[in-house]
Amino acid sequence: MRLTGNKIGFALLGLAYLASAFLIARRSAEEVTSDRVTIRLSQWQLEGGVRDAVDAIIRRYEELNPRVHVVQIAVPGGSTYLPWIQAQMVGGTGPDLVEYSWPWPDTARNFSPISAEVMLPNPYNRGTPLEGVPWRDTFIDGMSSPDNYVQTLSQYYGVSMTTGMQRIVYNRALLQTITGRETPPRTYREFLALCARIREYATANRLNLAPLACSRTTHINLTGEIVNDMATQLAARIDFRHRLKLEPDDLGRSYLRGEWSYDAPELVAGFQALKEFGEVCTPGFLQRERDTALTDFVSGRAVMVVAPSWEATSLQQLCPFELGAFRYPTARENDPVYGRFAKGPFSEGQVLTGMPFYLNRSTPHRAEALDFLRFMSSQEGSTIFTNVSNWLPIVVGVKPSDFSAQFQLQAEGYSWYGNFLGPSSHLEPQNLVLSVLYTLWSPDGRVAVFSSALTSGMAAIVRDGFRRDVISGLNNIRREDAAAAARAEWAPTGRRPETLPLMTLANEINLYQARAVLAHP
Repeated sequence: MRLTGNKIGFALLGLAYLASAFLIARRSAEEVTSDRVTIRLSQWQLEGGVRDAVDAIIRRYEELNPRVHVVQIAVPGGSTYLPWIQAQMVGGTGPDLVEYSWPWPDTARNFSPISAEVMLPNPYNRGTPLEGVPWRDTFIDGMSSPDNYVQTLSQYYGVSMTTGMQRIVYNRALLQTITGRETPPRTYREFLALCARIREYATANRLNLAPLACSRTTHINLTGEIVNDMATQLAARIDFRHRLKLEPDDLGRSYLRGEWSYDAPELVAGFQALKEFGEVCTPGFLQRERDTALTDFVSGRAVMVVAPSWEATSLQQLCPFELGAFRYPTARENDPVYGRFAKGPFSEGQVLTGMPFYLNRSTPHRAEALDFLRFMSSQEGSTIFTNVSNWLPIVVGVKPSDFSAQFQLQAEGYSWYGNFLGPSSHLEPQNLVLSVLYTLWSPDGRVAVFSSALTSGMAAIVRDGFRRDVISGLNNIRREDAAAAARAEWAPTGRRPETLPLMTLANEINLYQARAVLAHP
């Protein structure tokens, strides 16, 4: 009998179907006959070392708990991970433990709160200084980060694994070749002198070599830090509540009241320092993507690169040279130009943890999933994680690896929280800043033009944000008050509450403050 192409195709399709059916049946039979439990964990951190670190934690856990098998599912982030998770959860096939984030939808629907569990000690911390300590208090932030305690739901949901900070990562060998030393600059003037020396070296050797590789996205956090560090005295003057902290909306309201402007000497000095930062970066970096900046650094076309700690571990694997890292050295009190504005030291603010894992509400293996989560976040699990991944630990008493220690948050000093380049809790003010930075960083850019561009557009944008806040705030009050009154009215006789749980005082204060500032154009 002669086999045609169609018959061969159908035969192969049939064989594939039979093989799939056999594998599924065998797996189902194994699950029925075996008492070994399999739990699945999904995460999107594909940077260098992270998957290996999770696998190392799994191997150690399975040594301690041979009845449990843990499978890691690594899925690309960006636009892929969240739709994939949503499809899995809707289809009832979601992993037992899911890396998730509090702003994403359906937290209460898909995940189980762990508020009761975090108040109990972590059994995997027995024999350590954390023995008997509530699980929540074994983290350096006390599980206060938004991904752990979801304020809108008043519940603990996530258990984080790490934290991160941005640094200037540098090529030790190239720095040694150019300057004769491997140590990074300690002061702002040393940093500018280093960048000038790199330019001289590139010119003398006819090299396409920039001091600092940057991109349109990686500069954003550093931009705010440079300006805000110059504006600590301005922040102190407008901190009328003396909290040593300015909320974004506080800055917005004070801006509309005319209490500060972009012509303030401190901000003009900050803009000049910002211009100097742009001058040492790769030409045209405002049009360049993050991957392009990293490529410049890896290929030796830049001595330094702006990179966060979670990205630096990938650079470790990609670069054929040894890396170092240092915090951008903003000017201090002894600087000959900016010293009268700089009042330090400058803190990097409150620690925020990340890479949180949430517990699937529908998992058939809740006890096993929670147990693995406890081991991951124990001193032993966290030590394995940081030593293999070179990411920062967040469990009390766990020391960072030598490489990740360069990225540790520096908490001592002033940190006013609010950003003068984004004076509100909305994104539009920051978007305005990003849209006019070319007036500062273009070849003919000037501080006066940049300041004027901010002044001409910021007030209307901030005002419109507060207008929308008032509308949503009034709607929230009506909804909350009506619901509270209904609960009281429908309460059984004799059980009517003495007080009504209305809108929180802080939210009402914000509403009235916004209305007051809008009343005066």
